[in-house]
Amino acid sequence: MMNKLIGLLALCYASLSLAQANQFTQFFNSFDTLSANFKQRVYDNNHQLITQNQGKLQFKRPQHLIWHTQTPNDQTLLLNNNELWFIDTELEQASLQHITDLKQTPLYWLLNRPKQLKKTPQYAYSSNKIDWYTTNQPNQLRFGFQDSTLKGLSLTNELAQTVQILFDEVVINPNLPAELFLPNFGADFDVLR
Repeated sequence: MMNKLIGLLALCYASLSLAQANQFTQFFNSFDTLSANFKQRVYDNNHQLITQNQGKLQFKRPQHLIWHTQTPNDQTLLLNNNELWFIDTELEQASLQHITDLKQTPLYWLLNRPKQLKKTPQYAYSSNKIDWYTTNQPNQLRFGFQDSTLKGLSLTNELAQTVQILFDEVVINPNLPAELFLPNFGADFDVLR
């Protein structure tokens, strides 16, 4: 009788672990486009808040992304295939960087489907009703899921700062036309190519 109980508990635990392990894969296989609002906070290595901002994320596979920070400063990170633009609306400046490999950036994990990744993030722990999955990269990139939807990202940057991003109003497969991902700034902008 005791062996059957242990076997049943092991089966339940294995089922829970399998469901958690599939959450990352299921979510990132479920869409071609995504939009969400975000709140981002950066903490120093003593867990003191350094900065916070908020804005909107939009992306479309294979390599199109808009990370628009609306407050406290109006800035946009715009990825259009291999062109990565940093646009500062208040300073009227835009700079272009050509990229060929996103593998060392968090963008790699967001823009690719799990089958395109060499190794998918693995379930690590649950906290505050969010299931966290960790990559094997040095920056300790973590993806948080709540109710099978992306709820947050967390990573440690080169300065040992922790960047925490929480998402809300996540919309799966919104209509995002290709023109949305073209750089659009005024003639007064200083453009560095």
